[in-house]
Amino acid sequence: MEVLVRIVLAVLLAAHGLVHLLWFAPSDDPAWPFRLDRSWLVTEATRTPIAVVLIALVVAGFALLGLAVWGVPGLTSIWPALAIGAAAASLAALVLFWDRQLVWGVAIDVALIVVALSHRAWTDRLG
Repeated sequence: MEVLVRIVLAVLLAAHGLVHLLWFAPSDDPAWPFRLDRSWLVTEATRTPIAVVLIALVVAGFALLGLAVWGVPGLTSIWPALAIGAAAASLAALVLFWDRQLVWGVAIDVALIVVALSHRAWTDRLG
């Protein structure tokens, strides 16, 4: 059962990272939440470069975190750092290109940071 939980959790974490690629999916729908043309903090000239760097960090970070949770040697011991780094990069992207529909992404990232920082006994089995 533990192996199944690890696999499911690893897939969900990787999927959370991959969702960030939707910022590069073109959409003419004004309700589409993943838009790089709307930012309340980043100038128009720097939006794309900043987004590329942040999203690359998010996708790589959550992919590595998924592998760590799955049990890949060398990554399992650093899963808290991977979780905090990936979630922080994700939060930065969500804040810089904010849309209220992205609130669930913020909730997921905050929960991951809390779990990584609290390091409860049940999380020892992840690493």
